[in-house]
Amino acid sequence: MKKNNFLSRLLIISSKKLPLIRSSFFGIISLFFFITLTSCEKEPEPIDIGEEQFINTFYTDTLTINVKVFQSDSVNTTSRTGNSRLLMGSLSDEYVGRYSAQGFGNIGLTTLTEDLKNDAGEVAIYDSLVGFFQTNYVYGDTTGQSTIQLYEVSELFESKNYYQFDTLQTSNAVVGSAVYPNALDSNKVLRVSLSETLGRRLFNYGVENKFANDSLFQLFSKGLAFRNTSPNTSIIGINPLAPATNLTLYFHYPSDTVSSSYKFDMPVSFSNIESDLSNSALAPLTTQNFVSSENTNNLAAIQAGTGIGVKLEFPYLSDFVNRQSMVIQRVELDIPTLETAMSSTITAPNQLLFLFGDGDGFYYTSTGAIEFLPAESGGNTGLTMGYSIQGKSYSYATITSYINQLAKGLIVDSDGLIIQPSENNISLNRLIFSTQKNTNNLPAIRLRMYYSIAE
Repeated sequence: MKKNNFLSRLLIISSKKLPLIRSSFFGIISLFFFITLTSCEKEPEPIDIGEEQFINTFYTDTLTINVKVFQSDSVNTTSRTGNSRLLMGSLSDEYVGRYSAQGFGNIGLTTLTEDLKNDAGEVAIYDSLVGFFQTNYVYGDTTGQSTIQLYEVSELFESKNYYQFDTLQTSNAVVGSAVYPNALDSNKVLRVSLSETLGRRLFNYGVENKFANDSLFQLFSKGLAFRNTSPNTSIIGINPLAPATNLTLYFHYPSDTVSSSYKFDMPVSFSNIESDLSNSALAPLTTQNFVSSENTNNLAAIQAGTGIGVKLEFPYLSDFVNRQSMVIQRVELDIPTLETAMSSTITAPNQLLFLFGDGDGFYYTSTGAIEFLPAESGGNTGLTMGYSIQGKSYSYATITSYINQLAKGLIVDSDGLIIQPSENNISLNRLIFSTQKNTNNLPAIRLRMYYSIAE
C-alpha cells in the first residue's frame, strides 16, 4: 500500500450500506486541521458485563483520542440514478458558520418524434410552460415560507463530474418563481409557472426544428438554475431524476380545444455548495492549517456537502495494551451529539461511514483504491453508525477487530480512522460533538473497552 498527501477527490457516498469495501478515488486538494484531545488512563475497575464472564475483566473509557478536523474542497455533487438531489437555500449557525447551495439542471428531450403538428397538418398553438419538481428534502425551518426562483443557464453542460465548487453562468432575469411549501401538491411536487418568453422560445424551436435531436436542442436551451432567495430559512432539495420532475409544454390545435403537452427532463444536474467558516467555532480553519482544541471550543464537526470530516487517532493505545498481558474482548466507539446543536429539523447525517486514514490523507492500496472499515459482522459491508432523529444520537460502532489489529501493529500503513457522512453529495446535514478536553462536562467522544488481564 502507498501513501497519498491527500491529493484526492471525495467519494460520492450514498445513504445505503456500501456493497464493496473498496471504492475508486479521484484526486483533489484537501487540508487537515488538527484538534488534539487528551485524557489520562484511569486505573481500570473490575466490572460485570452480563452473561459473558471473563476472569479479571475490566473496563475503561478514558483512552486518549486525537481528532483531526478537515475540509475537502471537492465533493462530487453530480446527480445519478438512486443518488440525485438539487439543493437550494442557506443556513448559518455558531458551529460551522454559513452554508448555502444552488442547483443546476439541463433540459433534455424525452422523445424525438414531436413536430407540433397534428394528422391534419395543423400547427400547434402555444399555451404555457410549467415546471414540476419532486421535492425530497428540507433542512431547517420546515414550516416557514421560502421563495424559489429559476434562472436560465447560459453555459453548456459538459459530460463530466461536477463538484461542489462548480457553478455555471446564468441570466439575470427570473424565468419562474414559487413559494415553498405553498406551491406543493399532495405528493410534495413543487409547481412553478415559467415565463411566456421562455415557453414560446422552446415552443417556436419545436415548430421550426422539431423536437428530434437532443444534442442540438441542448445547444439551444442550456438549462435552469434553482435558488432559494429567502436567506437563512432552510435548505430545500428536489429530485431531478424523479418521474414527477419535468418541464411540461402545453399547446392545442386550431380545430381542437383539448390541451396537448410535451415533457422535457433534466438528465444532467449538480449542486453548487459554499461554506463560510468565519464567525463560527471552526473559524481558525480559514487562516491556519491546524488549530488546537482550545481554539475551537473543544468541538468537532462532520457535515455532508461542505466536505467537513474528522480523522481519529489513538496515540497511546499500543502502550496501554502491550504493557500488560491484555486480551481485548470488546471495543465500542461512542460519539455523543452536542444535543444543543441538534433539533428535529437540524439533524445529523443519516449514517457515519468509516475509512482507513494515513497521515494527513486516506489509506490507499497499491491499485489506488481507498478502503472502508469492514463491519464486525463480516461480509462486504462497511461499518456504519446510524442516527436517530428522535433520540438525537447515534448508535455506537463496534470496532473490536480494528482496535486489536491497530494495537498490535498489524495495520502498518494506516494510523487512524476517517469518518465521513453518508449522502455526502445530496444533503447538508451536520454533526457537532464535544472532544475529550471540553471543560463543560459535556458527553465527549470515547472508546469503551472491555478487556481481560492474564494472571
